[in-house]
Amino acid sequence: DPSKGAPLPGNNQYPDLFSPRRSGQDIVAQFVSAGLNERDIALLFGAIGAMERVLEMRVQEEEEEEEENEMGDKAVFIPSSFGAPSEIYGESIGKMDQTIFVEAMADVKNKRTPKFTAFGDEGVGKWVAKYSDKKGGFLRDLPSAYGRLTSLGTTYTGGKIDALLGTTDE
Repeated sequence: DPSKGAPLPGNNQYPDLFSPRRSGQDIVAQFVSAGLNERDIALLFGAIGAMERVLEMRVQEEEEEEEENEMGDKAVFIPSSFGAPSEIYGESIGKMDQTIFVEAMADVKNKRTPKFTAFGDEGVGKWVAKYSDKKGGFLRDLPSAYGRLTSLGTTYTGGKIDALLGTTDE
């Protein structure tokens, strides 16, 4: 809520958290000042990296599949309301996995800068190492980080919600 918060520093622009020129510690400090922790940072950057990977693979597939028909036109896809139950919300474009964490660990091991400089931070790096393992629980833990991100800046007041959230003084 802009009326309650402090003004943004400088020229009132959001900081570029994906710039390779920014240090991992600087990026982590921005997130921590917003109310997130190192685990949340690793999970959110991991999700961004996983989505980028899925979309890049999808674009490559579409470029390979693009063919002209006998009239010289590109095939046009017309969505149908009928289809398999798995396609009720549209065609699946891929699956998210922990590959971004595996790549980041390989980069650190080979003394290269990871794709996201936030992964170079020591605290975030511990979570990157954990999530690079297949049993690290990246997809299991991601919803909690997303929930924390979406609830930043909200205020819950009185009633049963305090009991549900465990914020009562009892």
